[in-house]
Amino acid sequence: MIENRIRSILADVLDIETQQLEAETDLIRELGAESIDLLEIALSLEREFGIKVDENKLFLKSFRFYSDEARDKDLNQMDYLKTNYPFLPKKRLKELLDDMKYSIVPSIKIKDLISYVEWMLKRNNKEKKEHKKV
Repeated sequence: MIENRIRSILADVLDIETQQLEAETDLIRELGAESIDLLEIALSLEREFGIKVDENKLFLKSFRFYSDEARDKDLNQMDYLKTNYPFLPKKRLKELLDDMKYSIVPSIKIKDLISYVEWMLKRNNKEKKEHKKV
């Protein structure tokens, strides 16, 4: 199960027990993950799942930028964010927008990592299938 494998990675990298890890657990605010931890998590996800991790997307590094850009260009903010973060459901994007009012650092939750890995695996499988057709 993807969620259990991700919890195992997080427990190893952050030196904590897997029992402390719920889908809603925030990596930075609750677990104290720092930039070096995030890098190690990204590399571990790549190795474990055989995917290429875009740290900017995974760790929502440009979330505020994209949100502001949508507003400045008079675009639909949710649609623009969904284009840039296709692995996140609209409900989660709304949570992030609401949270942005109170915090500079985006809330990165375990469920976001799960969504990203699932999305990448589906994307990779789709590309493999299309490649076989050619």
